[in-house]
Amino acid sequence: MKSSQHRLGDRVVWQLARASQQWQRLARRELAAANVRTQYYHVLASLADDGDAAQAALADRISFDRSDLVSVLDELERLGHVVRRTDPADRRRNIVAITPAGEKLLSELHQLILAAEASWLEPLSAAEQKTLLALLSRLAPED
Repeated sequence: MKSSQHRLGDRVVWQLARASQQWQRLARRELAAANVRTQYYHVLASLADDGDAAQAALADRISFDRSDLVSVLDELERLGHVVRRTDPADRRRNIVAITPAGEKLLSELHQLILAAEASWLEPLSAAEQKTLLALLSRLAPED
């Protein structure tokens, strides 16, 4: 075995992990070039796709540490991309909502994500990309 080859190098899970790491690097690079944090995309996309949410529920929904989410929300609110309002049913909770400016930013970030994906998938033909998507969808079906 070559020293540069990992013992799991011929296993699907290893290659999936490596591919995922490469994809994440490309996406982070695209978003960093736009001077935004990758966490912005996750927060804004969840609010746009799944609706307003209490901070704790939002953290759970996007698998963020609750204290880390607070700092991201502080930044997004300062930039005018989200608003937090007191939950009328429970004044101890804040409900987070995306603003029109946040929707605009999300649209821009989405285009950057699509560009990163196109770059990442470039080695595959259109048919191979379609097959890959179908196979991955079978391995990770929607809940």
